[in-house]
Amino acid sequence: MLLPGHREERIVTRRARFNFCALRVLFCATLLAPAGGYSGEPDVWDRLGPERIGAGFDDVAQRIALRCGAEAARRVCSVSSPTSIVFADVTVVRIEAVFGDSRLEQVRVTLGIKQYANLFRVLTARYGEGDDRSFNAIAGMGGDFAAGVHVWRVAAVSLVLEQYAGKIDRSALTYGSASSMADLVRKANSYARGARRDL
Repeated sequence: MLLPGHREERIVTRRARFNFCALRVLFCATLLAPAGGYSGEPDVWDRLGPERIGAGFDDVAQRIALRCGAEAARRVCSVSSPTSIVFADVTVVRIEAVFGDSRLEQVRVTLGIKQYANLFRVLTARYGEGDDRSFNAIAGMGGDFAAGVHVWRVAAVSLVLEQYAGKIDRSALTYGSASSMADLVRKANSYARGARRDL
């Protein structure tokens, strides 16, 4: 039979052992966890980033799961993922890849409006400031608000990041060959920076 003092000592010792084990597990988990809050999903940037523009369909399809429409000279495919889609360490909503004559010519990444700043930081870290084509969006009774638009040219590839991609709750990054991006780049450059216009 344990005296009351010994019983309390044993309880304190058990708690100390439990706390020590819990701290060890937490420490090991912290050491093994990847940096940057990585979710464990493969990063699509590594398989479908701007440097992949011009790659053949078969090569791309071996690197990433795609759901494609009917075969044609111009094939539109979406990235297939059972969970979230990660692009340049940013969780995105959807990614579409456009193939012309079986070559990757354009990629469109759709993301939530709250992820715009995160992707903008990634792109400026990789490619510099780019060309700022931001404008003041006309919001009717709500007043105007700033809408970010940035354009980069990297070798033969153009990239356009739009904070409000035609909708108030959607951002988009589109990149591709110069010919596939000509209309979007022309639209981005058609207004002076800071101009007042519709989304």
